[in-house]
Amino acid sequence: MNFADLLTYADIEHLKKLARHYRCGEDYHSKGDLIVSLLNYLGRPSQLRTVVESLDEEEVRFLEQLCFDPRDRFSQEDLIAKGRAALGEVEEKNPRSLVRMGLDRGWFFPGVHRDDRMLFQVPHDLRHRFLRLFAERMDVEQREEIVFHRNEEGMMVDDLHHFLRFIMEQEVTLTSEGSIYRQQQRQLFKRFSIPEKPVDRKGWRFGFGRRYHLYPDRFSLLYDYAFFRGYIREEETDLRLCLTSEGVGKIENKDAPCEGIELFRFWLRLYKKPIPQLPVIVRWIDLLSHDRWFPLDRLEEAVSHWLQPFYYETPSSLFQRVIRMMTHLGLVAVGRDKDERSFVRMNAAGHTWLTGLNAFVEKKLDNRFSPVAAGNKIQFGSQAGNKRFNME
Repeated sequence: MNFADLLTYADIEHLKKLARHYRCGEDYHSKGDLIVSLLNYLGRPSQLRTVVESLDEEEVRFLEQLCFDPRDRFSQEDLIAKGRAALGEVEEKNPRSLVRMGLDRGWFFPGVHRDDRMLFQVPHDLRHRFLRLFAERMDVEQREEIVFHRNEEGMMVDDLHHFLRFIMEQEVTLTSEGSIYRQQQRQLFKRFSIPEKPVDRKGWRFGFGRRYHLYPDRFSLLYDYAFFRGYIREEETDLRLCLTSEGVGKIENKDAPCEGIELFRFWLRLYKKPIPQLPVIVRWIDLLSHDRWFPLDRLEEAVSHWLQPFYYETPSSLFQRVIRMMTHLGLVAVGRDKDERSFVRMNAAGHTWLTGLNAFVEKKLDNRFSPVAAGNKIQFGSQAGNKRFNME
């Protein structure tokens, strides 16, 4: 429903609270007069802009949580969770105060019941007006002509099939730590659209995923995805990597349209543990860079307040990981202008995928695919395979 519709269903006491907060029509006693006053007040773009500019940091973050989540209805628990995410490390504040604030400002309305629970509804038109204001606040002058760009759209799905066919055509043996031998890795990577090299095992390697410590970034995601989907099986007794019946079926059904979306979903679930607010970040990227080239540094500025350090990763390095993996997944293209300034543009397919699923409700993967904390130690992979090292 739109804002006007929800005002019509609201009780008069709620309307009076809204009018008192916005200082418009608070003396009216007619429900119709209150509604007209609120619509006239918030219907002016300049007034809504003033509302956003008056918010403090936690309130803006809460509003972003509401607007970027495409669901129209939220339970009270959903709203409290969003309030908690907006507060971050500010422990002295209660997330319920943000929920009450949002209700008193008309960001959502109560009254929809389901399974004996009250659900709160966000006005459809108000959400889109807030999103436009977010974009305006980060807007930039027209960019220079892009002289170089890279677009990997569709390439990861193609390389998934190259990987599965490679296993079907030859025997792939594994080392004692579960890695494909480097010689076979080189043979495999020569088939790929985006070439990579086997990782240098002489130094520490830090990252996310079940086999991240054994393989380069892009292939480790591809490998973990194939394992997660049941396309491959690791035979521990005779140390071989085998193709399953599902993997054979995937080779025969190469052009299945959903594979790219499923890869995207897998990446979201994998990276939500180190980057809990990844759904907000990818929505920000889509908002600012859909159908246009947007400066990478301004994009990082827009999402920086949603990034927190994660062990050895800084907010900036996490952002670079996000952009790099979104490029490999074909969600975005990256480019440079004549001054070597970096830009990002959301691809049409990436925008469609993001519109068609709700990243906020995607659950994190189990611990087989995530770093496993144990006291003051954490397992990520190391010089000699799947070792643990102190974080002290």
